[in-house]
Amino acid sequence: MFKTLTKKDAVMAPTRFTRKSWFMRMPVSSRVSLVLLALFVLLAVCAPILPLDAYTGVLSQRMKAIASPGHLLGTDNQGRDLLARLVFGMRTSLVISVTPVIVATLIALVIGIASGFGGTIIHAVCSKVIELLFAFPGILLSLLVAISLGNGMMSLILALTVVWIAPLSKVAEQEAMRIKERDYMLVARASGAKTLPIIMSQVLPVIFPAVLAYATSLVGASIAIAGGLGFIGLGVPSPTAELGAMLQELQPAIFTNPMLVLEPGILIIVLAILFPVVGDGLNLAIGGRKS
Repeated sequence: MFKTLTKKDAVMAPTRFTRKSWFMRMPVSSRVSLVLLALFVLLAVCAPILPLDAYTGVLSQRMKAIASPGHLLGTDNQGRDLLARLVFGMRTSLVISVTPVIVATLIALVIGIASGFGGTIIHAVCSKVIELLFAFPGILLSLLVAISLGNGMMSLILALTVVWIAPLSKVAEQEAMRIKERDYMLVARASGAKTLPIIMSQVLPVIFPAVLAYATSLVGASIAIAGGLGFIGLGVPSPTAELGAMLQELQPAIFTNPMLVLEPGILIIVLAILFPVVGDGLNLAIGGRKS
């Protein structure tokens, strides 16, 4: 009636119920996106040591078509190799897009946790700050900050940082409020532990995965916004390669050689899609909740 476990069954039993890693819990689309994104990031990081020259051009080689001799993806209006420009432009765009999200995440964790565990007055102040930032549309706010500060990488980083503080703070606040009355939190307080150790050991490890997953998805939006600001002349000044500025520089070729114009645009779209897909997958794998 009862099956006797063999030695093979005993060996296989533990592995049958082994918890999957966070990567394997992600949907297939998110895993594929993460691998592609890792390749793009690796290419951007290694750009300075690759045999690519993004800043030297030959005027006689201007606006060469795709698959031209010596120029796989053509050349721009200064005769510079577009493959090299795209790699270095992606590097610049990733720095401009990832840095604000990292800074905003750190600020948002402080605001969110303070709002959730800081008492009535601190909660009211933090909530008003978040509501004030939410009063401005993200694109409009980034545009106003960029115009006020002028062109440059630091201006873009600061503009995008201001944009993402509010939504990330809201997520951190919601997560903090969600776990505030959990049993293990009540036990920690009853044991006489101080607030800071409780936050570092009990609160931060719980809310960080959700904030991280959401922050990852915001990088894609940062790339799109930074590209738009670069296209209208509020990005990184020439000759620094940046995807939005490259769109603006190649605009005159829209009727004569449209494929050259599409290259930076396609790269912006691909990066802007990959980050949210990875973020959604992280949210499901780490937090187990749909965004």
